[in-house]
Order: sequence, then C-alpha cells, then structure tokens
Amino acid sequence: MKSKGVEIVVVTTNSARHIGPCVESIMAAGAVPIIADNGSSDGTLEVARSRCPGVKVVALGENVGYGQAMNQGFKETAGDIVILSNPDVVYLPDSIPRMVEFLRKDPRIGITGPQQMFPDRSWQRSYGDLPGIWSGLKDAVGITTLHSQLRRAVWPRRIDRNPKEVPYLDGAVLAVRREAFLGTKGFSRDFFIYSEECDLCLRIKKGGWLVVFFPNAQVVHIRGADSAKTEASEQFLRYLVTSQHLLASKYLPNWKVRVYGRLQVAHYRRLWLLHRLVRFVDGANPVRDGKIRMFDALARFWGACYRLGAGTRVESAH
Repeated sequence: MKSKGVEIVVVTTNSARHIGPCVESIMAAGAVPIIADNGSSDGTLEVARSRCPGVKVVALGENVGYGQAMNQGFKETAGDIVILSNPDVVYLPDSIPRMVEFLRKDPRIGITGPQQMFPDRSWQRSYGDLPGIWSGLKDAVGITTLHSQLRRAVWPRRIDRNPKEVPYLDGAVLAVRREAFLGTKGFSRDFFIYSEECDLCLRIKKGGWLVVFFPNAQVVHIRGADSAKTEASEQFLRYLVTSQHLLASKYLPNWKVRVYGRLQVAHYRRLWLLHRLVRFVDGANPVRDGKIRMFDALARFWGACYRLGAGTRVESAH
C-alpha cells in the first residue's frame, strides 16, 4: 500500500535527533512531509533537508506553540485528508494508507488516530478521557492507572481490535478530514502547549463529526523525546496543569472544575505517596526520586488552580 500525495504536517522544535527517521518513514510510504518549524537552533531543518531534499518548510522563526505551528503548516496542504504529526514518530509500513483509507470509507469520521507504541513495540496510550467528575474519580482512586497497566501487560494481544469512538485522540498522530479541521478553524490559540488535541477533538465532535480510534494502523512514538530534558521541570509541569485546567474551564461549569481540580490533587498525592513508600522499602534511585518530585509539583499546581477558580491560569504558557 502506498500513500502517494498524502501530506503530513510535522511540527518541530529543536527536533534534530528525531526528524530524520520521521521524514524517512513518511517518504517510504510515498507521502509528502511538510515541516512547520518553531525556530529550531539545533540543525533540525538541515537534517530534514539532508534526508528529504526539497522538503517543504514553513520556518516560523520563533516558538509560536504547537497548535499555531500546525495551523500554519496546514495552510500549505491541499488534500482532503491531512495527517498531523509530532517529529518523534516513525510510521510503520501501511500505517499511513490505512488511516487515509479508513477515513475515506466513512464520511462521518472527522478525525482518527492510530495505535501508538514505544520503540520496543510495547503498548502506549493513544486516546483518553476528557476532564470531568467521572474521569477525575477514576484518576484519584487509581482506575486509570490500573487500566493502562493491564493494557500494557496483555499487549500485543491487542484488546482494541476494532475502531471505536473515543473522547479524544493523543495528538502525536492525527489523520484529519480537511472539512472537519477547517470547520473548527484549526487548533485554538488558547493553548500554547499541551491539551490542544483534546480541545480540537471536542470541537470537531461538536461540529457533528465522529472522533474514532483506529488500532489497525500502528506507529512508533518516542513520546516526549524533544522535551525529555525539560518536560519534568517545574516550568513544563506548570504548563501541563495550566493547559489541562484551561481545557476543563472551557467546557465544564465552575463547580465541576473545582471538584476536578481537587480530584487531580488527590490523584497526584496518591502517586506521590505510593512512590515514597516504594522508596522507603526499596531504596532511593534517580528515576524514582524524579517521579516523587514531579508528582509533588503536579499536586501543588493543581491545588493552586482550584483555589484560584475556573478559567484562571496559574501562569501563562506563552
């Protein structure tokens, strides 16, 4: 199967380590990569051009955020179906044409996404729940964590064998129908980093389209690769909480946002305590100590959010 002419917009921000394999896998499928670059200074564009001479580049000159970079890259496309991609994704054979064919067969579907895997081919979360009382409760009592662990344990037996509607798709790879994307005016400017795909899926669904997970297409996603050194920093954790809180504030009444915030505090305090207990029994190690600090910071930032009230950012992500 080939994907001749299918356009794939890849947003890069200092992505030199990963953009090469990404564009090579795109070209191997016969698709066309379009790079929307957020002012990279590490040779990202040089690597992309060396691996794919003549690649179309939208050089933004500065970091305008993931969603806005994707909107700019989308303007350079013309196809009825466009794939939106992170740079740390490698497309497995047939994954691109399978997603495109799936969308073309069902005109009700506005957006779909594949099953993602880590480089060792282990299971990776590819869709999830949106903010709400029920999802917050599942987080707080550990149901969400247990659900993910069970899916990871039974992989590759693949519990998800058939396409299904989901609340939102993970944003690393999104195959979107042009009409659905333009109908929502693309990614919202409200989100600089994180949660932009949740908001997009919600608005596409509100536009009357289906949001469908498609496990018969599979990709390798390194997940967080280009921000691995900074993603656990308090700055990026604050960005994460700010965006999630903003998402909840856009679609939930104020009292539900406050309850959701309290449940997120409980969720991260539970994880913090669990890792502290394991550390007490098993001893310290850098990875575990980093997780303890991360969960403590996430709990603090969520606490600040629900005390400030719905619609209030802890700190601007711009």
